[in-house]
Amino acid sequence: MTDAPPFAMQFTNLSTGLAFLIDALGFTLVEEKPAEDLAYARDIDGDLLLVAGPGASDLPSYLSSPKYICKPGESIAFGVAELEDWQTRLSSKGLTDLQVRQNRLGDRVLSAKGPDDYTFQFIQHTRPSFENTLNIYARSLDELDEALAGLSEDEMGLASYEGGWSIRQIVHHIADAEILFGEHMKVALSAPGTNMGMHVPVGNERITTQPEYRDRPVASSIALFRAFHQHILAIVTYIPDAGEHYIEDSTGRKHTFHQLIHLIAAHTGEHLDEIWAIRRKHKK
Repeated sequence: MTDAPPFAMQFTNLSTGLAFLIDALGFTLVEEKPAEDLAYARDIDGDLLLVAGPGASDLPSYLSSPKYICKPGESIAFGVAELEDWQTRLSSKGLTDLQVRQNRLGDRVLSAKGPDDYTFQFIQHTRPSFENTLNIYARSLDELDEALAGLSEDEMGLASYEGGWSIRQIVHHIADAEILFGEHMKVALSAPGTNMGMHVPVGNERITTQPEYRDRPVASSIALFRAFHQHILAIVTYIPDAGEHYIEDSTGRKHTFHQLIHLIAAHTGEHLDEIWAIRRKHKK
């Protein structure tokens, strides 16, 4: 392979995982490396990823930045045009544990279980009004406080499964995302039409392993999350057409402020749901 993908999935059995991705989900096999217990495939969006078995070592060395390594028990999401088409496809492949729900943004989400307890989510996005999206973004301040209420510092270290992100790591991650996407939100509001590179997120291996995510108390990240929310919400009240302001990426694609704030609100909501799932598992 000449191209290094930024994303990898690890399975306890490469053949089983690869077969599911290709046969059930419609991924395309690009190259297999049996001696290294690795394969390359393209997902339903056409993006290249590394698929690894237990014999693969030093996965980050195969990846480009930001080096995302998804492990058993985690979730992966894809945007789709028609949810019913995917429900029919997955049912025809013998998948029976299919669940459809509506998230806090009104999107319809189809969830399917795969090998190694992976969850694959297919999301049919709605087109909420800018006002509704802004309200959801504002509500996430209180929702974060509610999700963390009553937890001790030790309980912030709870996770859904061994090796999964703890509540503490999740909080640091959503604060990171607020600032990384926040740069684009700010520029879209203050200098619409600006061409700028997209942000480089922190790779999940660093969040998983490094002490500034694993051990650092959450107080500063909560304060950062709250302050930036309040900052953005205050600015928007002075810009009547704020939702239509935009930046352009290096390809010329436009990203409106509405799209950016929708993205961050959805991302925060997914992780708040994850915190509640951890609390339910540990009866906290």
